[in-house]
Amino acid sequence: MSKFLAENNSESTLLLFNKRIFYNNLVDNPQNNVEDFIAEKFMYGRVNRRFVPIYVPGDSKFRLKSFNPVIAQERNMRALNFVVDAFEAMARQFDKCASIGQIKTTDPYLSRLKVYKAYQDPKIIYQNHLNQVTQRLKRANKRSKKKIEDFEQFEDLLIRNTKASGLNVPFTFPAFLKSRRCPMNVSGLVIEIADLDASNDHEKAKQFVQSKNWQFFVNAARTYGFMIDKNVPWRLIADIGVSPVVSPMIEYAAVYGADTTDKILFRYFAPSYVNYYSSFQSRLLNIYNTVKTRNIQYTIECGGKTVSKVKKPRDYRDLSTLQSLYSEAYFLELYCSIRMLEEESNIAENDQKLTINDVIKMVDFSNKYKAIAQFERYLNKPFDYQGSLSYYSRRAQAKILE
Repeated sequence: MSKFLAENNSESTLLLFNKRIFYNNLVDNPQNNVEDFIAEKFMYGRVNRRFVPIYVPGDSKFRLKSFNPVIAQERNMRALNFVVDAFEAMARQFDKCASIGQIKTTDPYLSRLKVYKAYQDPKIIYQNHLNQVTQRLKRANKRSKKKIEDFEQFEDLLIRNTKASGLNVPFTFPAFLKSRRCPMNVSGLVIEIADLDASNDHEKAKQFVQSKNWQFFVNAARTYGFMIDKNVPWRLIADIGVSPVVSPMIEYAAVYGADTTDKILFRYFAPSYVNYYSSFQSRLLNIYNTVKTRNIQYTIECGGKTVSKVKKPRDYRDLSTLQSLYSEAYFLELYCSIRMLEEESNIAENDQKLTINDVIKMVDFSNKYKAIAQFERYLNKPFDYQGSLSYYSRRAQAKILE
């Protein structure tokens, strides 16, 4: 066991805390581009300037580009096209410097750069997550003495479940994108050049921070427009910002007609709520059909005897049948109610109801997607939730007081 650096998360809380501080001090250098991706920064590439969740559609050929197979550990590894261009240029620079002896050539990760992980399709990851949530709802219904009989009872079950665990186990796609269950790689801005354990600070220090090629790596990353995740030093994140100076990454994006941060966000990313809400009703129906039991057993008193009976939950033949029974306003209200349960906000219950009413009224003179856009901008505030900078600040002050 390392005396100063953590090798896993199994040590005592106090020991881990002290060892993590040692690692942070080891890697800290305010003059470089090694960043701590905590709090709001954790959502980098997954929210826009208003903190509304965004995503990169995985089926878009003009946005994503495959890496040269020579530097990719697996076939068809992809990232945003300008990110691939910048990384491949950086990899060529490493090869050149290695060949002339400018850097150590025996370093397992920092002499010849290889891609171990890059873009991951958020919709695929979300669907796997939603399948788990669906099974959780199914188990809850099976355990319940009162099985769901129709869609409104299913709604009650869904709301209760989200109220109990929505902050940690999100139901909707927008909430999932902001959660820690969603990897940073979905942004298309992330490239990982190793496959090590992020909880092993000892190995991180040995293979990266204390490598003879580390400073060269940091300088090269800055030159080509990449930030480095301090806690996962093999993770490169494309810097698409303009503060305090324009990132070199913008120059690579300009080749594709996106020469500003706003143009990159507009061209490569899409608001998550548009695609998600278009399938919201059909998703709910599919989940209802999975969660409901085939038969519901119940008893009645008949002539002084208890008689067992069996009935079936209501069957909605298709989506149009469900939509004929429940209005658009009903589904909008359900969507907004779930989203509010998934976000840490200080909105009073009465104000929540007024907000939802405003969203429904807005549909009368606009359209549902513009109404949801306004709602998402209102809901997604970055302050005071678990993980925000203000949250970490308050928690740190509490520890000092203790």
